[in-house]
Amino acid sequence: MTGFASKIVEIPISKTEKLSLSMHLKALNSRYFETTCKLPYLLSHCEVSIHRILKKKLERGHIYLMIKVQQDATRHVLLPSKATIQQYLTAIEQIQKICKIKESVSLSTILQLPNIFQIEEETVQGSAEEKVLQAIENLTDELIETRVSEGKILSADILLHMKNILKNLQNIKKTSAQVIAEKKEALHGFIEKLQNIPTDQISVEKSTIETQKTILLTELEKIDIHEEIVRANVHAQNIIDIVKDKNVLKGKKLDFTLQELNREINTIASKCSHSKMSALTIDMKTDIEKAREQVQNIL
Repeated sequence: MTGFASKIVEIPISKTEKLSLSMHLKALNSRYFETTCKLPYLLSHCEVSIHRILKKKLERGHIYLMIKVQQDATRHVLLPSKATIQQYLTAIEQIQKICKIKESVSLSTILQLPNIFQIEEETVQGSAEEKVLQAIENLTDELIETRVSEGKILSADILLHMKNILKNLQNIKKTSAQVIAEKKEALHGFIEKLQNIPTDQISVEKSTIETQKTILLTELEKIDIHEEIVRANVHAQNIIDIVKDKNVLKGKKLDFTLQELNREINTIASKCSHSKMSALTIDMKTDIEKAREQVQNIL
């Protein structure tokens, strides 16, 4: 969701005047859509329209828009402050009466008084306003291009992590089958030993073998991770399909699917006490965390 775009545009506001605007648009990661707009006074009335454009095109993220007016193009209107001037004249008349001064007040004297002028900044209206909004739309399209370019890199990275996970799941499946075969072989050995001990004989050896047999049976039940491997494979493949699909918003779907994948990997890790399988689950959890970091950057 990150991206940046900037440009300087000139908007005709009359036959002889052009408004020069410096525009900067930046997008950062966020779960929701948020905007921060810093606009000059002459565009302040456009904020709602600008927000609508950004929301429609960018959908999610914290969006920062800053527009500056070039100093020589700022439009001001200088007007006399009638109320202030009238108050000055009223006060002068009172002074003349109190002090019995008959001297008249000249224009030059009035012009030297503070705050007798007020500056009003004009706003952009009509076709000029439409051109400003169009320029913002174009700037947004440029930002989207940077998002797409970054998205290709992120997609490739996520796909690499999923391929690593699928490969490790196959390794775990093979290792699990070997461990189960070894434990079954050991179980058969204990059963043969028990069969060779007379049924009427009670001994420490028989009790020990029975205990070991029970432990092996419990471990065989626990180490059955076939269902978890199947579900993890499905989740990893779903993530690959989502990343490759060009017609969906990927971010939240990927996040939820990665959570489910992580849950299956945790279950596999809790069931397996074998050192090789434990190492493989750690590798897969590392890939999941790296993928989740990247998913935060995707719409």
